Amino acid sequence: MKSSLLLHSDDDCPDCTKNWSLCQAMISFLAHTLSVLVPVISQFRQSIGCFTVLNITFLLPIVGQQKLCHNNRVMVPKTTSPTVSSARSSVAVANVLRDRIESGHYQAGEWLPTERVLTEDLRVHRRVVRIAIDHLVQEGLISRRPHCRPVIAGPVRSSVRAPQGTDNAAGPPLSTSRLVALIMWHGGNLEQGGTAQQRIFWGINQALGQAGYHTVFLDLGEEIGSDTENAVREATHLRYALEQGLGGVIFYPYAYQHNRELIQEVSQRLPFCLIDRALPGVEADFVGTNNYQGMFDATTHLIEQGHHRIAYVTKSEPINPVQDRLQGYLSALHQAFGERADEIVLTAPSFADRHWSLFDTVFGLPEGERPTAVLAFNDYEAVRAFERLERLNLRVPEDVALAGFDSIVQTLPGGVGLTSVAQPFEELGRTAANAFLRRIKNPSSLPSYTELPARLIIRESSGAVPVGKK
Repeated sequence: MKSSLLLHSDDDCPDCTKNWSLCQAMISFLAHTLSVLVPVISQFRQSIGCFTVLNITFLLPIVGQQKLCHNNRVMVPKTTSPTVSSARSSVAVANVLRDRIESGHYQAGEWLPTERVLTEDLRVHRRVVRIAIDHLVQEGLISRRPHCRPVIAGPVRSSVRAPQGTDNAAGPPLSTSRLVALIMWHGGNLEQGGTAQQRIFWGINQALGQAGYHTVFLDLGEEIGSDTENAVREATHLRYALEQGLGGVIFYPYAYQHNRELIQEVSQRLPFCLIDRALPGVEADFVGTNNYQGMFDATTHLIEQGHHRIAYVTKSEPINPVQDRLQGYLSALHQAFGERADEIVLTAPSFADRHWSLFDTVFGLPEGERPTAVLAFNDYEAVRAFERLERLNLRVPEDVALAGFDSIVQTLPGGVGLTSVAQPFEELGRTAANAFLRRIKNPSSLPSYTELPARLIIRESSGAVPVGKK
């Protein structure tokens, strides 16, 4: 037996009329359910950095205008004559949308109305609206990312210009879009209570949101790649911010030896702020942590616990956080022991699973000769040091005290709390956002350099707190 789907008007279907009250009850239940779910889902989507409005509620008016019945027929309500012909071309629709953008009816940084709203407003097929939007994306008036709602990107205005004293001072104006790109890696799976990067994002988003801006999180990938891979990813995102006319960039760089000319260009054309890592030769606002003082305090804490031979685990990276933390360790040692200070600096291998014979040799020395404490330049290296010590049958903190930096890993794999220096990640994000906003208000001001204080958090691994008492 063949089944068919028939379209008919209100007046033709007694079956639909008879069952309409039941359908109304079902629609009301669906509307209530979605009204509860939509805010929760939207809040979750915003928390991970994709500012997309989930268009679930737009289904309700459509369902509410139709009567559903059990005989495979859908009743379509009668419509009035359209104010705009359904045959209007996509070019004509693009012209209407372009006029609204250029006149300020649609403000830069706002979401474009949904396809459904535009379809009803202009009385055209949704396919025509989509083609028109494609035209405006190509013109740079609309910005669109995969799985995200289109955003008004322009036009670019001349009210904000590049800082004076640069080659581009009289060049192209800075964008006034309300979208700000945050270019950063999303963080690792060892971190507890939200990654450092997520917490930076929360701080940025809070400050920018209060000023009417929106953060676009441009992730650098599932994991930190090689220097060359990071350079390619960062260049792609930086060019995207320029090409799409975004309102500015907050940048946490990893490929710090690459893309200097491109970064300099972005900093001259857009409000721009660096996080965590200053880049030599790039004149831009910078916000980071006082890494020197943080590591000085951690080293001093271990010295106060009676440790003289303190090994320091670092990496061979020419960036200011790594170098400043190393100097904090050395300064604390020499302040405490003078010429008798034992500088035991171990450079960790690039890959975590690589055999590290130097570490095994140093901590394989007899008791009384080997280091009694390890200070790692971040919590990730502290966890790896803990695992290496375990393989050598050395216990933390009974045999070797251990401390890290960042306080993103509060508990070691064995359940022992990790002493660490906490960075104020949310405050770092808010401070970077405020530097960005100041740059918009005063684009010709000199670049600012801000270091926030870090705080030592003492837990069990350094031996100052008995194991099991936090």
